Amino acid sequence: MKLSKAKQDLDHHVWKLIKLHSLQDKKILVALSGGTDSVALLRSLTKVHKKNLLGVCYFHHGEDSNQEYRKEAQEFCEKLCKKLEIDFYPLRASQMAKSEAEYRELRYEALDRLKKEEGFELVATGHHRDDLLETRLIRLIRGTGAQGFAAMHILRDGLFRPLLEISKKELKKYLREERLRSFEDPTNKGLDPLRNWLREEWLKSLERRSRGSTAALARSLETIAQEIENRPWGDLLGQNEAYKTQGLRRSFYLTLSPFEQKRLLAQYLFSLGKRDFSQSHLEEIQKRLDKSQKVITFKVAGCQWEVNAEQIKVQS
Repeated sequence: MKLSKAKQDLDHHVWKLIKLHSLQDKKILVALSGGTDSVALLRSLTKVHKKNLLGVCYFHHGEDSNQEYRKEAQEFCEKLCKKLEIDFYPLRASQMAKSEAEYRELRYEALDRLKKEEGFELVATGHHRDDLLETRLIRLIRGTGAQGFAAMHILRDGLFRPLLEISKKELKKYLREERLRSFEDPTNKGLDPLRNWLREEWLKSLERRSRGSTAALARSLETIAQEIENRPWGDLLGQNEAYKTQGLRRSFYLTLSPFEQKRLLAQYLFSLGKRDFSQSHLEEIQKRLDKSQKVITFKVAGCQWEVNAEQIKVQS
C-alpha cells in the first residue's frame, strides 16, 4: 500500500533531521501533552527512531480549575504510550504557577531533571512553524530587538524541535492519516490574549486576504533570523566569557553605544532563559545602570539585578 504524502513528508523530514544532526543513537525524551503537535511528533519518532531509545514524559501542572482535563490528558498519554510501546514517565508540579511563563519554567526544569536521572540525551518538543511565527510576531510587537527573531532552534542546549518547519494544518492532516486522535487543552486559547488574537484573528485574516501569506511571512522572518545570527558583530555576549557565572563586565558595558547596551542586555536575558521582557524593560535597566553609584540593586523584567563596580548580574 502506498504511503500518503503527509506521512511521507513528515516522517522523511524528521528522519532527515535525525541523520543531519547525528542523533541516530541518542536517547530522546519526548514531551507529550496530548495535543496535535506532540502526538504527531511522538508518532513520527516511533517510525524513524529506535523505540528502545525513546521515552515520554507528561507533566501535570497541578490541581486547579483545569485539573479534570489534566487527569484525562495524562490517562490519554499513558494509553497512547502503551499502544506505541514506549516508556511513560508522568511528572507533577510541586507548586502552582502564577503565569504561563512560570508553567513553562517548571515544566522544563522537571523535564531536565528526568532527562538526567534516566540517562536521556535530548528532550524533544512539538513546537511547530505556527508557534515560531507567533512568538516572533509577539516579540516584534513588544520590541525585544533583533535577538527575538531567533526564538527557537531545531537543536540547541539539549532541546530537539524537529517540527519548526511544519504547520499545524499539516500536523492535523498527518494524525488523520495515521488514524490517531489528540487531546487538546480547552484553556489554551485563554493563556495569552495577544497570541490568541494573532492566531485566531490576525493571521487567519491575513491568509484570507492573501493565500499563502502566513507561510511566506514565516519564511521571511526565518531568513532575517539567520542573517542576524550569522553577522560577526551580533554576539556581544560572547565577549563576556564568564557571563553565566559572573554576569556582565561593567567596564565592557560602558564602552558600548546605547543601542549595543540594549542588545547586550537582551542577549544576557535570553541566555538566562528569560523571555517576557520588552524594549521598555531594557531602557529601564539602562537608566538604572546610567548612574555613578558603584553598588546598585533593583528589580526589572521580573529579575533581581545586582550591580557592583565590576559586574552586572541577575540573581537566580
